Amino acid sequence: VGGGSVSMACKTLAKLCRGQSAPGFESSAAALVTTPMVHRIVPLCKVGKDDTGSKLISLLQKSGQACGNVDTSIMEQASEIDTNARTALAVLPIYRDGRRGCFFDAASNTTFSPADMIEMLGALPDKQRHSAFLFGYPHLLPMMQGQRLVEIITAARKRLLDGGVVALDLNGVSPPAEEEMQMQDGLRNVESLKKDKIIGQALQHTDLLHMNHDELQILTGCKLQGTDDAESKDEELIVKASNLFLKCGVAVIAVTRGKKGSYIACNDAARLGASPALPTTWAGCCTMMPASLLPADTAINSNGAGDSFTSALLLASLLRRRGVDKDDDASRGECLTLDVAARFAGLVAAHHVNIRTRHDTCVAVEPMIEEASREQ
Repeated sequence: VGGGSVSMACKTLAKLCRGQSAPGFESSAAALVTTPMVHRIVPLCKVGKDDTGSKLISLLQKSGQACGNVDTSIMEQASEIDTNARTALAVLPIYRDGRRGCFFDAASNTTFSPADMIEMLGALPDKQRHSAFLFGYPHLLPMMQGQRLVEIITAARKRLLDGGVVALDLNGVSPPAEEEMQMQDGLRNVESLKKDKIIGQALQHTDLLHMNHDELQILTGCKLQGTDDAESKDEELIVKASNLFLKCGVAVIAVTRGKKGSYIACNDAARLGASPALPTTWAGCCTMMPASLLPADTAINSNGAGDSFTSALLLASLLRRRGVDKDDDASRGECLTLDVAARFAGLVAAHHVNIRTRHDTCVAVEPMIEEASREQ
């Protein structure tokens, strides 16, 4: 997990990637699910020898404490090399009406370079192959954009088992310059999107792309009304805008919509086949999924909801059902359907935003998968 934000993604993955069923949990044979072969989450980011950096490392270590699966050694070693580094810090006030603010000090994110990231990737032990690389917030990393972002993804893929799954999570998206937004039928055209200075070149190398509905509007020029009366028109527009990214070569795009749920769309069989770790059964599929419901009196902290959704969807793309025979090779098992994967991601996000469950140290994957399967 690398880039501009690792804390929320690592926290979610640490809860989920345990490689075994929850103690005492028994499932029907057909519903048994195995987590990926990776049981180790490695955060790759730039931190300083400062109080914020110490707190971040401590947070990451505590996130994996219950399962012993978060390894902060590489980022700690990097902090010893660049003694002038300062840890980036974001303060996010949550208002009573659900809105969020953001006060952001980019600190060493402004000098975090592809060479730094590639050096961290190179520090991973050769014998330890990972299943996925989740890169966050390229818009907040000025030295990791355009072709440089492609270089990072290429280097990461070499460290992944069978090329793995590369996910790109957006945040801090700012409007492109007016001259960059070449429009066609009310939307940014494909060629213009491919030339986007920050993510354009990386799109064809991205297996899973996540953004929220606000970021979708900024990047594509679509105009969502956000009212109940306009919901059907908004959904149609989200589908059209999301398809632009598929035409740019993204394998799977996920757009989160807050309390309105999410939309996920997948490219064709040829594109998914180019990333063997992705479920080929998702080819050509899409789903407009309602949000997972919480009790009306639930206290909510929505900070990190998108990070947890993305992490869970990434994990879901790697999960395989064992089948009726428990001795079956899990690697040959059945993939989750896109609908089940989307519901699972929604359930994990709901668990994260719920104040009562937000700080749980472990989350049993199997019951959530069963719940997501029952809702079909």
